[in-house]
Amino acid sequence: MRKKFFERTYLTTLILFLVFLNGAVLTLTLYSHGRRMDATEQICLTEQYAICQAFETDYDGRGGGSDYILQVAYGDFYREKGIGLCFTDANGKVVYSSLEAGLTFPGVGSMQEGKSEAGVRYLLISESVCDGKYVLTYAKDISDLDDEFRSLFVLFLGVSVAASTLLAVVLYFLLRRLNTPLEKLRTATESLANGDFTARADESGDDEFSALAKDFNHMADQLDVHMQELQRTANEKQRMLDDLAHEMRTPLTSIHGYAEYIGGANISEEEKIDAAQYIMSESMRLKSISETLLDTAFVRENKIMPVTLSAREMILRTKEHFSERAAASSIELKVCTDQDFDILGDEVLVELLLSNLTENALKACRKVLDRPRTVELGAVIHGEDRVLFVRDSGIGMTEDQLAHITEPFYRTDRSRSRGEGGTGLGLSLCARIAEAHRATLKFQSVPEKGTTVFVTFTTP
Repeated sequence: MRKKFFERTYLTTLILFLVFLNGAVLTLTLYSHGRRMDATEQICLTEQYAICQAFETDYDGRGGGSDYILQVAYGDFYREKGIGLCFTDANGKVVYSSLEAGLTFPGVGSMQEGKSEAGVRYLLISESVCDGKYVLTYAKDISDLDDEFRSLFVLFLGVSVAASTLLAVVLYFLLRRLNTPLEKLRTATESLANGDFTARADESGDDEFSALAKDFNHMADQLDVHMQELQRTANEKQRMLDDLAHEMRTPLTSIHGYAEYIGGANISEEEKIDAAQYIMSESMRLKSISETLLDTAFVRENKIMPVTLSAREMILRTKEHFSERAAASSIELKVCTDQDFDILGDEVLVELLLSNLTENALKACRKVLDRPRTVELGAVIHGEDRVLFVRDSGIGMTEDQLAHITEPFYRTDRSRSRGEGGTGLGLSLCARIAEAHRATLKFQSVPEKGTTVFVTFTTP
C-alpha cells in the first residue's frame, strides 16, 4: 500500500514537472525569439525609412546626374552592411538590384519575409520614392535570428534535460524520506484516537509534513484545552449546585423553623407577626434566587432581539427607578453626562443590567458612614466604542474580590449581603447580558474609595 502511494506520488509529480518545465522552456524560447524578431523589424523599418529619405535628398540634389549611377552607389554602399536594395520603375521593371535571386517583392508600403534561392531568409520592405517614380525595396538578411533561435532552443533543452534528471533523482529520495514523518503522524493520530491526549507528532523539519505535524499538535493542544475547559465548566456547575444548595438551605431551614414555631408554640400575636414577616422575607429571597437563575438561563439559551436604544434615556429611566431608594438611604443619585447616543440591545436586558449595577452601587454606599455617598450614572463615547458606566463612592473591593466578582453566588461580604437580601447572582447575570450583547464588563475599584463599572458596546 505504501509502495503504491509512493509510486503514484513520484510518477505523478515527475510527469507534471516535466510537462510544465518543457512547456515553459518552449514558451520562453518562442517568446524570446518573437521579441527578438519584433525588435529586428523595428530596426529594419527605421533603416529603410532613413535610406528612403537619404535617397530622395540625394536625388533632388544630384544636379542632372544619372539616376542609375545614384542607385548603384546606394546599392554598393549598403551591400557592405548586409542590406540589399532594389529599384523598380512605376511599371514594375527592375532598374537596379543588389538582391539575391529568388526573392519576391512585397507590395508598396508593406513588409514580408522571403527566402532566396540560396536558402537565406530576408526581411523585405517596399516603399515608393521620388514622388512615385521608383519603388525602393529594402532587404535585410535575418538568417542569424534562426541560428540564434536554434542555439537558444538547444541551450534551454539541455537545461531542461539536466533539471529533469536531477529532479527525478532528488524527488525519489525526498519522497522516501517524507514518508517517515507521515508514518509518525499516523502513529500519533492513532494514539490520540485511543485516548492518549499527550500524544504529539514529530515537528522536526521545514516542509509541508512538519507544518502538518505542527497543526496536528496545535489541534491536540486545543483539544486538551477544551477537555480542561469542559472539566472546569463541570466543576463550576457542580460548585454552583453546591452553592445553590447552601444558599437555599438557610432560608428553607428558617422558614421550616418559624413555621413550626408558629404552629406549635404558645406565642403572642406580635411574635406570630414577626415570624410571618421573617418567613415572607426568606420566601422572597428564594423567589429572587429562582428569578435570577431563570433570567440567566434565558440570556444564555436565547438570542437577543436588538433594537436601537437611547443611552441617555436608559440612564434616566434607571435613575428614576432608584431615586426613592437612594433618597431613603441619604445617597445622592445623579446623571453626570449630557451625552446621548444610540446602542443596539434588548431593552429589557439592558435595563436589567443597569438596574443590577445601580442596586449593587447603592448597597456599597450604604456601608459608608464617614464620607458623602454618591452614585453616578453616565454615558460616554470613547473612539468607536459606546460606554455606559455606574460609579459609586462605596466601600470598594480588593483585587482578589474583583477576580471573582462575576462568579455565581460570590459575595464580598456574605453575611451582610444575605441580610440585605442579596443572592450573589446579580453580577453573574450582568456578565451574561453583556456577553449576549457582545459588550465588555470592566470593573475598577479601590478599597474605601469606590467602584466604577464600565459596559462597553463595540457596535452602535
